[in-house]
Amino acid sequence: MHDQPRYIAAMRAKIVANAHLGHLDEARAELGRMPALDHGVTIAAWRAFAATAFAPEIVELYVTGLRLADLPEG
Repeated sequence: MHDQPRYIAAMRAKIVANAHLGHLDEARAELGRMPALDHGVTIAAWRAFAATAFAPEIVELYVTGLRLADLPEG
């Protein structure tokens, strides 16, 4: 993240990790940076993308974290 602060996949992982660790303020702060980089991102849109690339349990782990960080369902 230091070398590539606009790398969406790393941002998303940071949001999910912080949310699952209970660091919701940090997760939401990072989430606040994402719309400028990833227009129209919602849980539904991310789930549709991720379902083709990740195992279902990983998708659900991310979805839960993104919900905790208040990403819109869409």
